[in-house]
Amino acid sequence: MSASTETSEIADFFKQKSVFITGATGFIGKQLVETPQISYLINLTILVLFVNLDIGHIYLLVRPKRGHNVADRLKELLSSTLFNIARSINPNFEQKITALQGDILDPNFGLSTSDEQILIETCHVVFHSAATVRFHEPLRLAIQMNVASVKKLLVLCHKMKQLESVVHVSTAYANCNRNDIAEMVYPPPIQPSKLLDASEWMDDQVFDVLTTKLISDRPNTYTFTKALAEYVISQEAKELPLAIIRPSIVGSSWREPMPGWIDNYNGPSGMIVATGKGMLRIMLGSKTSIADIVPVDICVNMMVAVAWHTAIKHRNDIPVYHCCTGHLGSLTWNNITKIGLRHLDTICMENAITFPNLTFTPNRFHYHYLRFVQEVFPAFVLDCYMRLIGRKPIFLKLCDKIYKSVRTLNFFTLRSWIFPLDNSIRLRNEMTETDQKVFNFDVKDLDWTQYWYNYCLGAKQYILREDLAYMSKCRQRNQR
Repeated sequence: MSASTETSEIADFFKQKSVFITGATGFIGKQLVETPQISYLINLTILVLFVNLDIGHIYLLVRPKRGHNVADRLKELLSSTLFNIARSINPNFEQKITALQGDILDPNFGLSTSDEQILIETCHVVFHSAATVRFHEPLRLAIQMNVASVKKLLVLCHKMKQLESVVHVSTAYANCNRNDIAEMVYPPPIQPSKLLDASEWMDDQVFDVLTTKLISDRPNTYTFTKALAEYVISQEAKELPLAIIRPSIVGSSWREPMPGWIDNYNGPSGMIVATGKGMLRIMLGSKTSIADIVPVDICVNMMVAVAWHTAIKHRNDIPVYHCCTGHLGSLTWNNITKIGLRHLDTICMENAITFPNLTFTPNRFHYHYLRFVQEVFPAFVLDCYMRLIGRKPIFLKLCDKIYKSVRTLNFFTLRSWIFPLDNSIRLRNEMTETDQKVFNFDVKDLDWTQYWYNYCLGAKQYILREDLAYMSKCRQRNQR
C-alpha cells in the first residue's frame, strides 16, 4: 500500500469492518494485518496492511505452540519491526487485533462457543490461507489440513450473519498436471468426500501406499489437496460471496512493508541462502523455463482487491484469480541465476564455505555427477577437517538437507505453465485510479534486477539476521 487511502473505494469498504484471518501467523497473513510458509508469509503481509487501514477489528485464528499461549504468540507477532510504522501512527493499534485460540485440525477449528459467536455476529470478511505448505506431507494429514479445514470454514461462514466476502488462497500449481491452466475450478480425479471419509478411519500406512496412485500425475500431496479443496468450494460454497486466488511462487516483498522483506526459507529464499553460503552449487532444471515468482505484497494487494470486488459485485459464480508474473516472460531460472549471483558477489553471507555459484542442468546424470563433485565431496572433506579439530561434523548432514529441500522444486524448475490473467485484468480495470495505485498488483513496472538485489539483501538481513555492517569483511573473505 503505497499511496493515500483518502479517496480509495477499497479502503472505504474496509472501514469499521471485522475481518477473520486463518494462518495469520504465516508469511502472507502477517503483511495482510498491517495493510492483513507461504500462508505465513502472505498472512503476515496482509495483517500489516490492515493495521494501516481504518479497520473495525481483526480476528486471528492462532493455535498454542511450544508452551506459548495464543496471547503470547500474538504479542510476539505484533512486536515485529513490520509494525513500526503502524505503531508510530497509532500506538494502540494492537487493541484492534484479537487472537482466537483454535486449530484447523480440530472440529469447528477448536473455537470456543463465545469466540465462534463473535464471528457469527460480527464478521464481514474472511481470508483463509491456513494450510500445510509442505510439498510431501503424508496424504492423510494433507487432506485434513488442506481439504477438511476448508469444509469446516464453509460451515462457519454459512453461519455468519454479516458476511460480505470470503477469499480462499489456493495455488497456481493446483492443476500443474496441465500446461495451460484456466481461471476455473477443474473436476478432481476422485471425489474429495471419499478421501475425507477415508482419512477418518484409514491407517496412515495404507494411505502412504496409495499416495502415488491417488495423486497420479501431480508431483506432490500439496498440489493434489489444494485442487481437491477448490472443488469442495465449488460444490459447497455456491451461496457464499467467495472467490479463489491462486498465487504462483511467493517471494519477498517488492515495496511494502519494505523492499526485500522475507521471513522463511521456502522456495527462492532457501536457494538464495544456500547459494550465498556456498552449499548449493547445482540444481536440476531447465534454463529456459519460466520462474513464475510473485512478490508477497502484490499477492496481498490482489487479495484485498478481490475481497472488495466479491462483496460489491454479488456474483453468482465462484471466480478464480491468477496472481502470477510468468506472462511477462522475462524471468527464467537462468536469468535468476545470473542476476542473483551478480548480487551475491556484493551481498556476501557470513561464514560462507566458498564463493557463490549456481548452475541449472536438465540432465539428471549430469546433475548427480556435478552434485557429487561440487557439493557432496567438499562436504565430506570439511567434515573430515571438523573431526580432526575435535568438532562435530555437520556439512554432509547439511548437504543432504539442502538436497532434499531443492529436490521438491525439480518438477517446477523443469517446466513452464501458462496462467491466463483474464479475471485479474478485469478486476484491475474495475478499480479506481487511486485504488490501482494504493492496492497495486500490476507488475509491468517491476525491475527484476533491483528486486533480486533487495531479495538477496532481505535474505541476509531478515532470515539470517546478519549485520550488514560486516558485508565488506565477508566480501574480502570471498575474494581470497
